[in-house]
Amino acid sequence: MNLDMVLQLIIIIGFLLLGNGIVAVFPIPLPGSVVGMLLLFVVLITGILNVEWIEKVSSFQLKHLTLLFIPPIVSLFLSSGFLEILQWNILIILIVSSICCLLGTALAVEWLEKRRGMK
Repeated sequence: MNLDMVLQLIIIIGFLLLGNGIVAVFPIPLPGSVVGMLLLFVVLITGILNVEWIEKVSSFQLKHLTLLFIPPIVSLFLSSGFLEILQWNILIILIVSSICCLLGTALAVEWLEKRRGMK
């Protein structure tokens, strides 16, 4: 990791800490990470922060995000308690919602890529 990516990571962590601080001070019924992400979104939309300032580290994090979900999911499926509460209707809901999320993400990315290509 070079110095540029470290500075970008510091910016993202700063918004996380700011969100956690806001939730600690004010009675907001949201996790601090969500508040920090919303603040980062607002700052990016208003142009106060350029996307290029956090683009490298954000792309790196998104590329490796799925690795963070593998251990908890595997341990959940291997636990005996999970198999006892799993019913067919829940399994069908999980499969259909996963497919909808994948399709929605794919369509959104395709639409954004087409839009980016038009500019």
